Amino acid sequence: MAEECAHLNEVFNHWIVHGTPFVTVKAAMTLDGKIATAAGESKWITGETARAHGMTLRYAHDAILVGVNTVLADNPGLTVRERNLSGDGHTPLRRRIILDSMARTPLSAQVVSDENVAATTIVVSRRAPVRRVVALAKKVNVITAPEAAGKLNLRWLLKRLGAESVAGLLVEGGGEVNASFLLGGLAQRVAFFYAPKILGGRDSRKAVAGDGARRLQDVLTLREVVWQQLGADLFLTARVAESPLDAPQTAA
Repeated sequence: MAEECAHLNEVFNHWIVHGTPFVTVKAAMTLDGKIATAAGESKWITGETARAHGMTLRYAHDAILVGVNTVLADNPGLTVRERNLSGDGHTPLRRRIILDSMARTPLSAQVVSDENVAATTIVVSRRAPVRRVVALAKKVNVITAPEAAGKLNLRWLLKRLGAESVAGLLVEGGGEVNASFLLGGLAQRVAFFYAPKILGGRDSRKAVAGDGARRLQDVLTLREVVWQQLGADLFLTARVAESPLDAPQTAA
């Protein structure tokens, strides 16, 4: 039962071997791969059963990561809302990581102003305005990360998080952040929720954006694919088989 044991311990094993978190990219989208309208409206694409399963995914990871655009658009709390998941009547607390190279996170955002501020880390670049960085640092933990190709160096960040005992990282970003991890070869698993809806539109938001593959032979492939029906929605989980695109491991 070696294969079963490896799957059961995949997060811990990856962290021990590589010293970096096991990264799962999570997204909820329409059947045509859109996570929001052109105006940014996204609540709610999937139903209650799928959203409850999303809370289970959060509970299973040590930290949740989003980009600053998600904070600006949705003002998420990034908490585990289902109290019974912990089994003790308390809401489990997970680290909240915000990629924010220019320190644009509002001081009024939930992740900066709620009762869980001790769990928030904002990752900025050296180009961020000092005044904004100082103001955020008075409320939450702020990390200044190096850059690659003008964007935050995600490989450096993963090493930093791994050293801080983050074994499992759940990425819930927008299309650009998701692409940075998936096409940059930094994700080990996908967790995609599909609603039986068609959004369409050239400007609606994609679940995975970035530059993408120029040739079919370069597409990101998945293995160990499992489908599950959650109410009217479908849930896909799979391991990332390979990352052939030579994209920089960065994010805005």
